[in-house]
Amino acid sequence: MKKIIAHIVFLTLATSVFSQNIPVRDPYFIRDIEKSSLSIDKKEHSAIKPYYFTDHKEVCVDSTQYEKSFLYYGWKGKLDKSPASFYALPVYEVFNLFEFDDKNDFYYRYNIHFGGLFDYSFGEKFGVSYQLSAWILELPDYQINKRYSFPVYNNLGRPVPNRSDLLIENDVRITYAPYDFLTLELANSRLFYGDGYRSFLLSDFASNYPYFKLETSFLSIKYSCVWAVHKSFTKSTSVIDELSYFSQNKFDVVHYLDWKIGKRFNLGLFEAIITVKDDFFDFEYLNPIIFFRPVEFSLGSEDNAVFGTNMKFIINDRNALYGQFVLDDVIVGQLINDIRHNTNPDYTGEYGWFANKWAAQFGFKSYDIFKIKNLDVFTEFNIARPYIYSHSISKQNYSHSAQALAHPLGANFVESVSGISYLGKRFIIDAKLMYAIVGADSTNTHFGQDIYKPTMDGNQGYPYIVNSYGNTVLQGIRTEMITAKLDVGFILKENKNLSINLGLLMRYSNPEIGEGTFQNIVCFGVKSNFVKREVLY
Repeated sequence: MKKIIAHIVFLTLATSVFSQNIPVRDPYFIRDIEKSSLSIDKKEHSAIKPYYFTDHKEVCVDSTQYEKSFLYYGWKGKLDKSPASFYALPVYEVFNLFEFDDKNDFYYRYNIHFGGLFDYSFGEKFGVSYQLSAWILELPDYQINKRYSFPVYNNLGRPVPNRSDLLIENDVRITYAPYDFLTLELANSRLFYGDGYRSFLLSDFASNYPYFKLETSFLSIKYSCVWAVHKSFTKSTSVIDELSYFSQNKFDVVHYLDWKIGKRFNLGLFEAIITVKDDFFDFEYLNPIIFFRPVEFSLGSEDNAVFGTNMKFIINDRNALYGQFVLDDVIVGQLINDIRHNTNPDYTGEYGWFANKWAAQFGFKSYDIFKIKNLDVFTEFNIARPYIYSHSISKQNYSHSAQALAHPLGANFVESVSGISYLGKRFIIDAKLMYAIVGADSTNTHFGQDIYKPTMDGNQGYPYIVNSYGNTVLQGIRTEMITAKLDVGFILKENKNLSINLGLLMRYSNPEIGEGTFQNIVCFGVKSNFVKREVLY
């Protein structure tokens, strides 16, 4: 084990001699890669994102991504002498938001984002990608987590101290491939595992976090191992409001194995361990190739473990089914009792154990519908049991900086989300419709939707009690949520990533107790298409 770690460290320090690839950001290329993965003749692994140009040379060319920018600087050496390249370009979006509610109140919001993207690569071995971004913004309330004495913006994180409208972000990836089958990456960024719009495994909903990733491919298998550092906000004894919470590190190790079985089926196996340690991980968690449940038992660990699977079945070269199933904790006997309760109305035994935590997804996607190139649709259904992703130690919940690492709704919900998109030469159209029912909490209750509350049955000294049995999906305050969103972009110059965008969003929330809310938001602005920051829930 020590030799393996020493070898990894040596290879990391030696990156100045070699070269690697850079991530794909252009939405046209991303779409083409995902469609290409439906070819039965290829051993593609579309569930591991972001994508890199080196892995998809048959689909897209790296230089084209930058040349599509309205402004850019590019330099590329000769392959036979110096296979290096460097590109610099601006990234931006400037939007005005006009919000109207059901009381005819009007609010003006704004989202101003400017930044720069710098990518350097040396052949197919070494690459450095750096994006510096600054946001000046005022967003609708539903996009802001106000749990603490400071705001946290969904998908972006915490603003700079004493400036709630200013946020700075560094996105950096240093990648190195010492061998064709092995890639190492040191980054401050985000990852996504899954084939759907949502992910119950690991999504890109949270803001950036530092991580080290080891990724290898062989035969029909692609394997990814990640060691990450997340933030948990903890109550302080300070009497100063701005400092009433401080951030504490927690550590996450993730394994994901994707196996293409035959020509039409991909099976992914996932596990994640969240731990809070003063001295980083237990040494056993540094092992990149084993599953950790036996390790936890051997350590007597109270760490939070999440296990899951991702599946994709290729119908043909334009259509696919996909799904996920995740277990946060489960006892098979108690799960059987739940099945008995749901299928037998006369069943009188125990059911609904609070720690039977699971979530499931089922979806369908189709490309080039009606034989129209780049016109795509998807629809998916998601369901999550109460209390999934929470933990008896609240700092060990499955989150980063008060943002969910999986589904933005947390837990205890059912959801249907569908979308249609068109990427044309001059027009970009994206429409989505989401309908969800959530079992929400009231004051001093914990019905399972809030993943940040500590979860343990019985009287634990909390201002609420979690029942050991009788817990069902949507328990609590039943709340209906509908979100409809339409974005239309007009590309000012063909094959350039500069567009004028008009967006319409309608959001409706109706709890069975209390007043509902209705919001209409109109947004108008310009942007480059290298920015992926979408919040829809």
